[in-house]
Amino acid sequence: MKKISIGTATSQANSIAKGHLRVGDLPDGRPVQIPVMIAQGSKEGPTLWLHGCVHGNEYCGTYVIHELFRGLDPGALSGTVVALPILNLTAFRKKQRVSPFEGYGGSDLNRVFPGKPDGSLTEQMAHAIYSQLKQHADCLVDFHTAMTPDVKWALYADAEGEVGTKSEAMARAFGFKSTLPAPMDILAGSALMTAAKDGIPSYLIEAGGKGPAFSPELVADCCERLRNVLRQVGLLEGPVTDYGPLNYFSNFSWVNSTRGGLFQPAVRCGDLLEEGTVLGHYFDLYGEPDGEALSPHPGIVLAINAGPLMPNGMTMVHIGLDPREV
Repeated sequence: MKKISIGTATSQANSIAKGHLRVGDLPDGRPVQIPVMIAQGSKEGPTLWLHGCVHGNEYCGTYVIHELFRGLDPGALSGTVVALPILNLTAFRKKQRVSPFEGYGGSDLNRVFPGKPDGSLTEQMAHAIYSQLKQHADCLVDFHTAMTPDVKWALYADAEGEVGTKSEAMARAFGFKSTLPAPMDILAGSALMTAAKDGIPSYLIEAGGKGPAFSPELVADCCERLRNVLRQVGLLEGPVTDYGPLNYFSNFSWVNSTRGGLFQPAVRCGDLLEEGTVLGHYFDLYGEPDGEALSPHPGIVLAINAGPLMPNGMTMVHIGLDPREV
């Protein structure tokens, strides 16, 4: 087996290696070192790259990766699983989406890949991470979260040829019903699209909500679906579970509130919408009904703001457009 070295972690056949990758420095000179885990089997096979917490307040994927590795027998693998469970450590430590050291704008790590060796802190972090991903990964699974605990949707890189075919196969193996075959001209600078353009099949999962808004049951479900992806790509033996047809949508839309107030949602993730469907109800500070929020177009609910406070201009609902069962 070919050894893989990422930072201080070096793979060994039939074992799990742990270490860290230096991706930058703090203002006091201390290094920013993110955790790396490498599980390698005794047989040749693909290298699957997993990462979570690209945004520092999105923890569900971190827990899924930890759960997978706790139950992973390296001896059963044909190939290697590389996992970076907390990609954006500076943001993670502050419990916020982006690094606190960015100053104006606060660069989004998932919009600056492949990064720059002489760019901002976040761009340098992206460069340090992506140079390793590009060198070692045969396929990528990228974990994110959204608004509420019931969020379960995904997207894959709808690239031409083998990259798109293999990306879709991972999507079907994971089996989240609401899925976007993502056009290659969206999400510029994301790990998903950057990797796909470099020939790496790529899949992104949105599971649960920010912070603690996810359940042990969701983590267990995602972990089993992830094991199914390992079977699908050839890392593990065994039959691949068929989760049935998926609801593909053509693109997505964020709908922002046009007014403020106390807000109570009236729809849930996965609900189908028509134009004019009631998304939620407003109440004034005395608890009296104060109007409704309506969907501006049809689609499927990917995420809904749970409220209870809704200033005008805040994202209210995330809608998948033109859903169709495939």
